[in-house]
Amino acid sequence: MLPATRSRTKTLRRLALAALAFLPLASTAEAAPTPGNKIKGKGGNFGAGISLGDPMGGSIKYFMAPNHAIQADIGWAPLHHGHGRLGFDYLWHPGTFVSNSTLDFLPYLGLGLGMMFWAGGYYYAGHGGRCCNGAGCDPDCRYYYDYRRYDRGGVAMFLRAPILGLGFHWKKAPLDTMLEGSWSPYLIYPDLAHGDFSFKIRYYF
Repeated sequence: MLPATRSRTKTLRRLALAALAFLPLASTAEAAPTPGNKIKGKGGNFGAGISLGDPMGGSIKYFMAPNHAIQADIGWAPLHHGHGRLGFDYLWHPGTFVSNSTLDFLPYLGLGLGMMFWAGGYYYAGHGGRCCNGAGCDPDCRYYYDYRRYDRGGVAMFLRAPILGLGFHWKKAPLDTMLEGSWSPYLIYPDLAHGDFSFKIRYYF
């Protein structure tokens, strides 16, 4: 190999190593908690908005650092027997994977705990039939019976692990939108066949 070629190869290797060493720092710096980091005077680290899906209700998120956030949701849980639900999650954003003039794309991971809650109530059912015996059925005779059942209210704990999300931080307004799902089984009276999926939108203050 010629000296000039060898020198050029060494230079390229050094540049590649420097780029690799810089990537984690660049990802951390670009994992902006809100569009407020890009638009002066708008946004902040606290966002509030709505969640559609499971849960169906309100959602808040607070960034403790560019890569670390806590999230709380409260609402209706149609994929968990229609119960109410309150949950708290920790979310980790490894970095900004795509960034352009419109948005930052930040996939994230997390885990969480929460409570399902439901109220009690009365249930009624009635049944009837014709009066029959060995000789046949009497067309003028019918019988009826009914029953009432009362279910008590209750509370159950559930787990969210892992939480997988796709986050979009918008640069023209202090908004984020999230597509998020997780495995979310009940822990007390274990019921493992549950998951959740939701779309969230929040405004940052």
